[in-house]
Amino acid sequence: MDKTVKLKENLRLLVGANPNLPIDGIVTKISGDTCSVKLGDFEISDIRLKATADGTDNLLIIPKIGTRVLMLSTDGTIGNLTVIKCDVAEKIFYNENGLLVEIDSTTGKVKLQNNETSIKTLFQQLVDLLKTLKVFTPVGPSGIPLPDSIVKIENFETDFKTLLK
Repeated sequence: MDKTVKLKENLRLLVGANPNLPIDGIVTKISGDTCSVKLGDFEISDIRLKATADGTDNLLIIPKIGTRVLMLSTDGTIGNLTVIKCDVAEKIFYNENGLLVEIDSTTGKVKLQNNETSIKTLFQQLVDLLKTLKVFTPVGPSGIPLPDSIVKIENFETDFKTLLK
């Protein structure tokens, strides 16, 4: 055996290094928190999108089908691959301690909520309040807002509903 090869082998054994280079492929299918990826002429399924494919999502990044991803294997085998990076994320979920944040590029909407309420619910409550707002005047309570104000409130409602889930 060549001295250089022997030295590399001894160093690898000494420090426990196991070269595990990233593998790149193209996403072909998404299934929950796993995906299928095309590597050259063949396709591998059940590739994890997070460290554990257990159905609970603390942080889950779902790549767009057709995008390139980088994967690593914890034990060096093809059967234990996890996506570590993707070129284009289609959805991102963060869920921890009752806080949920979802970014969905397929719908163009964002969800932000906790165990108590959501940003969409709060905005809807604001719209409902503004549409029926009455104040005291010297001659008694006022009527509901004028039609031009109602139009602006409805435009606000339409706009936030196009952004929020």
